[in-house]
Amino acid sequence: MAAESDGHKQRNSSFELLRILCMLFVIGGHLIGKGMQIPYDKMLAFGGQDYVFARLLYSFCVVAVDTFILISGYFGIKSNWNKIVKIWFSVLFYSWLVAVYKIVVEKELVSSLPYILPITSNEFWFLSCYFVLCAVAPLLNKLAEKLSRKDFVNILLLCLVIIYGWASFNYILNFRQFIPDFGGGIINFSILYLIGRYIRLYGFTDYSSLFYLGVFVGNTILMVCMELLFSSIFHFGFTSFENINSIFVVSNAVFLFLFFKKLHFHNKYVNLLAVYCLSVYIIHCNDIGLNFLTDFFHLKNLHGFEILWSVLFIPPVVYIVCSVFEWGRRSLFSKMENMVLGAIVRRWKSDKI
Repeated sequence: MAAESDGHKQRNSSFELLRILCMLFVIGGHLIGKGMQIPYDKMLAFGGQDYVFARLLYSFCVVAVDTFILISGYFGIKSNWNKIVKIWFSVLFYSWLVAVYKIVVEKELVSSLPYILPITSNEFWFLSCYFVLCAVAPLLNKLAEKLSRKDFVNILLLCLVIIYGWASFNYILNFRQFIPDFGGGIINFSILYLIGRYIRLYGFTDYSSLFYLGVFVGNTILMVCMELLFSSIFHFGFTSFENINSIFVVSNAVFLFLFFKKLHFHNKYVNLLAVYCLSVYIIHCNDIGLNFLTDFFHLKNLHGFEILWSVLFIPPVVYIVCSVFEWGRRSLFSKMENMVLGAIVRRWKSDKI
């Protein structure tokens, strides 16, 4: 999520808008997948109208994680410890608030423990994996720079076949996965990062923005149709293609990224909102946040086209509210954080001497 910008150049708002859109997708996906939890009804055609509509919307949202990593790979992750430590401050602030709430209000000590050490416990799995990616990014950057274009292409094609092709084939036959993390691990993140680096270094086949958008939409509809077909055959809700290491999701992330790459504009408000992207994820993606959103918006009572609100209306509201919370936190604690950060930097420099 915290992709680097091009030094002192003015940030291209198209990528900032993509980051915001992906976070809206994350929120929408959580509202559908964890809030509504619409079951597959084998007595109805394709599981029922609500199920079909929810799967279609969720399939558009699921590209968010892969796209975030593509953005990071495209711009490259630099060794910016100030930024990493500030991310830690934000994570710990909200995570510890959740832990305090669970202990004081819910009287739940055991369930609060993962929020005390959120990265180690993998409570925010994306951040845990992203911090690991930050650690290995210098090696991935060197690999991308040292490889010839031909070798780079061959490595990526090999990874596409072994990691994504094999996973998708096993999903179809319900076989055990070769890498059982369903894409939520450092292997998938590293490959996506390298794909982003390749696009930055060598570009990609140049088509119009409408072409990439059309392929993205068409591929998503194809994925949903195949899932519904397999669901009818197997008599249960087949959703395996929605895992972030399926060939459908990975290719869709690339198409969506390339669509926004063709856009070029600057908007200070878009850039400002994108700054709060990570905090929006932390604030809403926890037991307290998701349960609150489920109850507040009566998600389990949404049916038919009402489900569309979970993607079009609710996520922007959640994003704005969470951004206001983060703005307030930074206003109150930025000076304190800078003091702590300065002390850490001075201590680190003195240890080096």
